[in-house]
Amino acid sequence: MVDYLYMVIMRYIVVSLVALMLTLFTWLGGGIVPQWLAPWTPWLTFLIVEVMLLLPEQRKNESLQDARSRVWRALLHDPLTWLTIALTLFLAIQWINAYTFIEWNPLQKTWEVVSPAFDCLRHPDVESIIQQPPANPSQPVYLRIPDSVPVPWLPHALRSDEAVTVLAWFTPVLVALLAIRHATLRHSKRMLCTFICGMTSLLAIAGIIQFVVGGTFLYWGMESKAFFFATFGYPNHAACFFPAVMALSIGMLLWNLEHREHTRIPPWFYIISALLCAISAILSGSRAGVLFALAIATFTTIYVPIRYFGSMSVKYRIAVPTLLFIATLTVIGSAAFRIYATHANQHRAEALRVASTPEEHAAAFALPAYRSIPAIDTVLREIGDTDWAIFFENPMLMRSGYQGILALRQFDAYPYFGTGAWSFRWLNAQYINTDDPEEQKWLRDRKGVGQANVHNDTLQFLAEHGMVGFGLMVGCIIVLAIPFFFALFRSPSIPMSDAVADRCWINRICAYCVFAFVATTMIAAHSFIDLVFRSPACMMLYGLLFVAADGFVPRKKKSTLSIQSHQEQVQKEQSHA
Repeated sequence: MVDYLYMVIMRYIVVSLVALMLTLFTWLGGGIVPQWLAPWTPWLTFLIVEVMLLLPEQRKNESLQDARSRVWRALLHDPLTWLTIALTLFLAIQWINAYTFIEWNPLQKTWEVVSPAFDCLRHPDVESIIQQPPANPSQPVYLRIPDSVPVPWLPHALRSDEAVTVLAWFTPVLVALLAIRHATLRHSKRMLCTFICGMTSLLAIAGIIQFVVGGTFLYWGMESKAFFFATFGYPNHAACFFPAVMALSIGMLLWNLEHREHTRIPPWFYIISALLCAISAILSGSRAGVLFALAIATFTTIYVPIRYFGSMSVKYRIAVPTLLFIATLTVIGSAAFRIYATHANQHRAEALRVASTPEEHAAAFALPAYRSIPAIDTVLREIGDTDWAIFFENPMLMRSGYQGILALRQFDAYPYFGTGAWSFRWLNAQYINTDDPEEQKWLRDRKGVGQANVHNDTLQFLAEHGMVGFGLMVGCIIVLAIPFFFALFRSPSIPMSDAVADRCWINRICAYCVFAFVATTMIAAHSFIDLVFRSPACMMLYGLLFVAADGFVPRKKKSTLSIQSHQEQVQKEQSHA
């Protein structure tokens, strides 16, 4: 028994550690709180590297030494390995090679040196500067000493304490993806996806309970200073994560129904996971979450009958579209409840709170049960008021698009290495054109709200990491996506089951790959309108959807006829001999 447990632990140790990393990223604020990452991120990353190289999962009739050799060879030939090393070095240099940046702490009445990474690299003028308090000691003051970068011609950052956060995201995530790609087998990849669905379902339940009781707490009474859903402190991170897992759950459900011989997970597990994720996406408070949940439900309602209609009995041809239609209505009903009824109840509760006379109470109760959708009304008004000719000529001039313009100006100033992670929030104001009244008006109207980020991951990473850093990031995505698309287009040539063998080419595409493509496309599109890749939980999920595809697309087997002909040829040669 002990030997069996030891063998099981050794077999699944890599996938267990990667699952632990994703869980910690997800349950600890979506991974965006630096002080929650520092105690465990580097050590868990080193541990994954160690077990990937020393204790990889073994194939049947493969020794541990052979498995190690296989993983080493695969890592050396994988471009993702070298891109990971290059990106880690780039981000590490930015972290170390930072300006000397000091802050005045009005509570402690002292200057704090928050940069560079090592005190030996701080600028010599800092000692004389921190001897004197600022003119207004009751307000925080931020001061960057000019020309204090230790090596100006290398990649550098504005603040090393902020630059290290991105290093704590990319390197662990990429190491985990390498471990899943090369040190685990097909069954473990499928197990990991099942774990993601289960873990996210628990997180969704916690978020739904939190929403129902109106809690403003996070873990043991810890108060949140802003709206959050489940453990995601930023609603659009939840609006990215939950719909992606919703799509994953549906893809896993269809794959399991087609390959019952390869799984013991009951189908209802994935159905419950998909519904919980849909409800959570709607309750997250993000319009993107509502739209993505509705889009995935609509796509599923259309796609599933098309894929299976010709292979179903009459009973199932009626039952399956009916169930899908009911599920879609459930999602739409949840969205309507979230937007209409909840808003009306909040409005009525506010009126009752301020009411002081019986007449005011009666008037509060007489308020309509359903009200217009404020968010949707805003969107429709923006659509109607937009001059679309000007919009398509320069779309970044609309709404909060000036952040994109400022990011491009910052990129023009530092095109190769950028200015380090999170530097946009410190530098964007200096790129405002003081001679342009429209830009001045925009800056006044923003009042600092949402100005810390570009709300477009592409432009922000380009501005903060330049062509070199951003190019390395894009290279990582490309080498993750290319094998996924090979698996996607290879799958129709392999009959997966009798139920779909007679269907057309496109309907024989692996069901997991179809919905993984939907999820990754949704995440990528969302990143152009918000900062979803600023959450390592979303970033890691995005990569895992790519690398897990190999566990769902079966490899081609040699045909029985070719094997028989080969055996006959061998027998003939032996007889002649």
